[in-house]
Amino acid sequence: MTYYYPAVIRKKEDGYRVDVIDLEDCYGEGKTKEEALEDARYAGVNWLLVESEESMDFPRQTHLDDIVLGEGEEKTMLAFLMPKEGWDE
Repeated sequence: MTYYYPAVIRKKEDGYRVDVIDLEDCYGEGKTKEEALEDARYAGVNWLLVESEESMDFPRQTHLDDIVLGEGEEKTMLAFLMPKEGWDE
């Protein structure tokens, strides 16, 4: 199953940070924007996996149009592809 959540991309002195705004304390960092996005996807999947063990009560998605950006920030939707149990590695 795939879940979608919005994220805010911020440029930092040493790279980028991507905050998944609806998942508490969920973010990714990297030297490039692509690395930070990949790190955020990994963090998001892990966040959702932990939550699914407890309740499967995932937060509602904030609509992209409702996100107010600061200077130099970007917004995007991230897809979190959840692993399916029983798949061979």
